[in-house]
Amino acid sequence: MAGIGFELRKLSQRQSISAIVGAFGHAAVIAAGPWLFTILSLASITLVTEQVAGLATLANFRAVIIYAFAVSLVLTAPVTMVATRLVADALWLRKPERVRPLLFGSYSVAIALVSAGTSLLALYFRMPLALAAGLLAASLTVALIWVALAFCGAVRDYRGVTFAFVGGQLVAVLAGIAAALGGLGAVGIVAGFVSGLSLTFVLLTLRVLATFPGRMAAPEVGFEAIIEGFRTYRHLALGALAAAAAVWIDKWIFWFSPVGEQVEGGLVHAPLYDSAMFIASLVVIPALAMFVVQLETAFFDRYQSYYNTIQTHGTLQQIEASRRRLSQHTLDQLVLITVMQVGICAVLVLSAPMIVDALNLQYQQISILRYGALGAVFQFIFIASTSMLLFFDRRRLFLALQALFLALNAGFTGLSVYLGETYFGVGYFAACLVSSFIAYLAADSTFLRLNFLTFLGNNPSVRAAAARSTRT
Repeated sequence: MAGIGFELRKLSQRQSISAIVGAFGHAAVIAAGPWLFTILSLASITLVTEQVAGLATLANFRAVIIYAFAVSLVLTAPVTMVATRLVADALWLRKPERVRPLLFGSYSVAIALVSAGTSLLALYFRMPLALAAGLLAASLTVALIWVALAFCGAVRDYRGVTFAFVGGQLVAVLAGIAAALGGLGAVGIVAGFVSGLSLTFVLLTLRVLATFPGRMAAPEVGFEAIIEGFRTYRHLALGALAAAAAVWIDKWIFWFSPVGEQVEGGLVHAPLYDSAMFIASLVVIPALAMFVVQLETAFFDRYQSYYNTIQTHGTLQQIEASRRRLSQHTLDQLVLITVMQVGICAVLVLSAPMIVDALNLQYQQISILRYGALGAVFQFIFIASTSMLLFFDRRRLFLALQALFLALNAGFTGLSVYLGETYFGVGYFAACLVSSFIAYLAADSTFLRLNFLTFLGNNPSVRAAAARSTRT
């Protein structure tokens, strides 16, 4: 669902610096809105209220929000992936009336999963009831935002999506600051922050409903469609789950390592590792914005051209020429974006001591910040390469690669913890490096074998015949 990407590409092609900057700014919001604005919001609230609220209160608040993002992302990832595929199928079949039921069905499944997961987490850490309620509210709200944002891929109103995030986060920051200055403690700051997130969720939902008007189906219709989607696209769901877990697994390992610390509310975190890695993760946003505006849309154009050539009974020579254009342009664009990203990474690596000093971080975090920035470059290659595979319905390979990244990130991070502080961040970097290399080779191999995969490997008729022959 690259609809919003095409609108941003049109904007970027205008002969104006402001249009180009605006296009990539909107793309950054669409690609990483919750993550980007939350990091900025947490930093703003901390800087303004640190002297009044106190370090312990703010640490409690930040821990709740971080856990809310972790829990919601991991548990809703299968929902958003399956829902995205079902919406794409509906739009391809020219049945937009299916979108609304899928939206609310996704909401209901996400609410059920996140409610159960968050409740178990609160019980495990023996959190105070009020703070546990705050964690549940934050987790549910962020989960609904993840789901709504997935549907916004089919929405062409990029300004509406950006406004939803900007407006919501502005309210979140102001309400959070007001609660902190009013002495309402961590629970009050969480409540203020969630109010802003709720506004973002409402605005995104209204934007999707405005794009897909129509009568509302019975509530169970969408729920049953998502559950059936889990069965049909189980490899997608499991792959998404592994992908989301892989993003957080290195943080979880550090939280429960000797460098982990426990806040008053019972939650554990590792500020030495977390703060540096969260800053480093911002490095990948320009590449993700380029992906939305340029790579995904250009790829989609040539992807359609390739299959149109087949559907219009083109010759083998014409099909092969279309395949080469698709492969060459996609991989060239990926290399170009990566080179740009390397340049941004180099700036951050060189300026790491100044960044650490400006943000009042610890000296030991310089190396973590550098390894995190380097890892983010290769993680983008991994994300882009595995995303391309989904267009060719290589769901099993997608799952295998995500499971590989999860295992490598867990294994290398655990080893880095064992080796000591000097190696903090090396595990994540090594996992991203190895995984991106393998994912790129998998994408390249897919492009080379595309004719075979189209006519034989992914052909439902061929697979059905093979299954029948196996049974007999």
